[in-house]
Amino acid sequence: MTNCNPFKDCDSGVLKEYLEMGKGNFEEPVTFKIYTSTVAGDPALGIAKTFEYNLVQATAIIAMIQQEDIVYSGGVYQIGDINVQSVRELKPIDDITGCPGDRLIWRGHEYRQVGNIATNYLAGYVLFDYVFRRI
Repeated sequence: MTNCNPFKDCDSGVLKEYLEMGKGNFEEPVTFKIYTSTVAGDPALGIAKTFEYNLVQATAIIAMIQQEDIVYSGGVYQIGDINVQSVRELKPIDDITGCPGDRLIWRGHEYRQVGNIATNYLAGYVLFDYVFRRI
């Protein structure tokens, strides 16, 4: 543990040290489904387009969305949505381009992104906050 004056430049070093120490206690293993491409179907033959993904093993901090956040979200969040914090930046759902966005597999269930992505900067780390809904 580093001892330093809290008003000096070593604050970021102490924060990084604490972040590394806490990783094992709070992060859970997850699998991210990273969207790679879309295979066009053939509507005339009744074949729908399919999305292709790569699976990536990672860890993330996961918490349930609180009831108060659900009530004040204006219908964006629902009971059962989860908050996921990760150092990995994920592609959001994009209705204009047709990108289905990256997905999450956690405890055997698949989730898709809902709501906006928040970016947090802490001691040189970039942490991304997502809300996911089970599908």
